[in-house]
Amino acid sequence: MKRITLVKTVLIFVSSLFVCYVAQPVYAQVDMSGVTFIKSETKRDPELEKAFSKEFGLKPGEDNVRYFYNRVDLNEDGASETFVYLTGPILCGTGGCSGLVLQRANGGYKVISRFSLVRTPVIISNDKTNGWKDIIMYVSGGGIEPGYKVLKFDGHTYPLNPSIQPDVKSGKIKGIGIIGDDVTENPGIEY
Repeated sequence: MKRITLVKTVLIFVSSLFVCYVAQPVYAQVDMSGVTFIKSETKRDPELEKAFSKEFGLKPGEDNVRYFYNRVDLNEDGASETFVYLTGPILCGTGGCSGLVLQRANGGYKVISRFSLVRTPVIISNDKTNGWKDIIMYVSGGGIEPGYKVLKFDGHTYPLNPSIQPDVKSGKIKGIGIIGDDVTENPGIEY
């Protein structure tokens, strides 16, 4: 009788371990060895500052904002778009900070896409959708299930919230990792 009880106990324990294992989310096995990481620009860009301050209603020197940016040709038209990553109390939360993709227009910039919940580095994939390179972002914090998400251009813009986009499929990612700075070496440009 004791032996049957011991066997039942072991079987219940093993089956509960199996249920716990199966119930856990499975993350894509993402290989980043095909990504070249670059640091952000370090020179102030007054026109860029004008564009993002208008978009977010920011005041220079008052809102405790810093920014990082890289220029990258997202639509392969020979002219670089600008990805800007903004940090500061009014632009960040537990899930990440804010970002923009801007394009040169009329001597300044126009906003193509606005992002929430951005974490760096941001991966500009070699894969394209509607003629624009896909953007890959890591999401976590604020109750978000951690993982890599792919943001695809819909013909006009990229999605605002990376956390609700499709997961990156397992495999090797090829592209450029922008804003790959160590913040202890480069805390960004003060606005």
